This record gives sequence, structure tokens and C-alpha cells, in this order.
Amino acid sequence: MPGAASTKFVGVVGGALASEGLLAVTTSVVVTPSARETFTPRELTDAYQQFKERGPQYVSAESGLRAAAYRFGERVLLVYEESETGVVVLTHPRS
Repeated sequence: MPGAASTKFVGVVGGALASEGLLAVTTSVVVTPSARETFTPRELTDAYQQFKERGPQYVSAESGLRAAAYRFGERVLLVYEESETGVVVLTHPRS
């Protein structure tokens, strides 16, 4: 993943994004720098909660990738779960 060295790893606790150090007891979540710069913590949390509660909008039978897109005005947040690791990634595609 490009820019992985600057990607911050976070855990999700009680529906709120929490700082690193909680990965051992929570779902692993990665918020890319582009998503962190573009969306508020509330928007990131809301999208993650919807993804977990309602499930993905897209599932690849071939790769097992599960994904959803969330629109906040003109901005789009992509949320996907890696099939092998179960890590959930929140990212904002840059044009």
C-alpha cells in the first residue's frame, strides 16, 4: 500500500476510533492519511459503524474482498476489509 509508512493504525472501541495500543483486544482498523485529512473523526466512525452493522455493498467471490463506499457531500470514503487478515481499511481515493 503506497504511503504505508505514514499510515496510522487504530482500533475501534465502543464505536469510537481510539489511538494505537488497543489492537490486541479490538478489530484492527487502518485509516489512511488521505482519509484522515479529508474526513472528520465522526464521519470515519459513522462509516465504520455502518460497514460493520449493514455489511459491504460489494463482495468479490474471487478475492473475498468486502467493500463499501460512503458519500459525505462531494467526498467519498471507501471502506474495505481484507479477506486474509480481517483488517478494515478506510481510505479516500485521490484524483
